[in-house]
Amino acid sequence: MRTRSVLPLAVLLIVCFAASALAQGGPVKVHRKSTEPRTIALIQHKGPYSEIPQVVESLYAELEKGGYHICGPHMTVYYNDPGQTPASDLVWDIRIPVTNPGMMKKGDLDKLGFGFQDKAYVSYTYHVGPHETISESYDLLFDWAETNKYEITGYVTEVHWSEPGAKNPVTEIWLPVKEKTAAQRAVK
Repeated sequence: MRTRSVLPLAVLLIVCFAASALAQGGPVKVHRKSTEPRTIALIQHKGPYSEIPQVVESLYAELEKGGYHICGPHMTVYYNDPGQTPASDLVWDIRIPVTNPGMMKKGDLDKLGFGFQDKAYVSYTYHVGPHETISESYDLLFDWAETNKYEITGYVTEVHWSEPGAKNPVTEIWLPVKEKTAAQRAVK
């Protein structure tokens, strides 16, 4: 049994909330929250996004082999704009929350590491559906930040609440933000 299956209730609640909100045909909403700090296992990768599934599976396999306890869904952090960066030069992380990694065992993956993800203040929304249509949700978040005078303070993160290959996957998208000062709001 895979360790990542221990989150069924939390995942079910998030998936049901997002799916019911979007199924009602109403507008997708942008919310704000502070994320929780967490210990993470991560792999940083350079290359096209089409390699994400293999990197995710590699990280889960390493964590399972090492006996680590997974305590949340995997996340992808994006460091480049795919509209301005060649696919071969895209840099991104796969992160999986873990509890008490203890001794940092040497893994087979050269890029496997453990770290601490600080809490962040984010605007966020849920995207339900294939990843090919996720740009609509990104546009919503970036437009919201611009319209509401928020400054983007970090990198976009996707929290993947569905199992790989799900028909209508649920993805929570975080955009780290802070409210602009009066002087920043005055500048166009």
